[in-house]
Amino acid sequence: MKNSVNPAGLSVAEQFVDFLNSQELFRPENANCESCGSKMHYKEFQFWLAGTGMSWSIRLPVCAKCAQLEIRKPLGRIEAA
Repeated sequence: MKNSVNPAGLSVAEQFVDFLNSQELFRPENANCESCGSKMHYKEFQFWLAGTGMSWSIRLPVCAKCAQLEIRKPLGRIEAA
C-alpha cells in the first residue's frame, strides 16, 4: 500500500531492513551530547533480523558522561522535571 509515509509500498520488515542498510553506510561526524555538551563516542552495535540470517554492524552515538549518570541512578526513583 503506497502512501506519503511509505511511497514505495514496502512492508514493515522491508522498511526496517532499508533503514538498517542505510545506517550501516552512515559515517557519523563528531557531535556533542544534546543533554550535557560532552563529545559523543560511537560504539559498534550488532543487529540481527530473526529467521533471516541478515545482520548489521552499526555505530551509534553514546555519551559516556550521561550513560554513567543513568547507571548510577537508584532503581524506582522518579526525578522531578
